[in-house]
Amino acid sequence: MARKQGKANETSSSESTVWTNISKNPVVLGDGSTVGAGEQTTPEQAEFAEGSFWEEHGVLVSGAPTLTDDGAGQIEVLSAEIETLRAQLLNVSGEKSALLAEVEELKKQIPHKE
Repeated sequence: MARKQGKANETSSSESTVWTNISKNPVVLGDGSTVGAGEQTTPEQAEFAEGSFWEEHGVLVSGAPTLTDDGAGQIEVLSAEIETLRAQLLNVSGEKSALLAEVEELKKQIPHKE
C-alpha cells in the first residue's frame, strides 16, 4: 500500500488521495458515500478507504487505474469488431424486412376458405 515515510522510520497512514474500486459493484464507505464500480474516491472519501473492509478484501486499491498498451490495442480491436457487427445487424435487419414483406405478398395469394 502507499505509505508515507515518517520520522525515525515510522510509517504513517496513507496520504494517497485516490483509491479505485476494482469490483463490479459500488462500495459504501464509512461516511455513507459510495464509490461506483471502476470509479475513484474523492480526497474526502480517501480517509475512509484505508484500513476499511473494502481495502482488506482487495476491492478498493490504492492509486488510479492504468491502461497498458496491450489493453489499448484490445480496445481498438474490439471497437472495430463492434462496428463490423453493427453493419451486419443493419444488413440482416434489411433482409428480414424484405422477407416479411414477401411473406405478406404470398399470404395474399393463398385463397381463403369459406
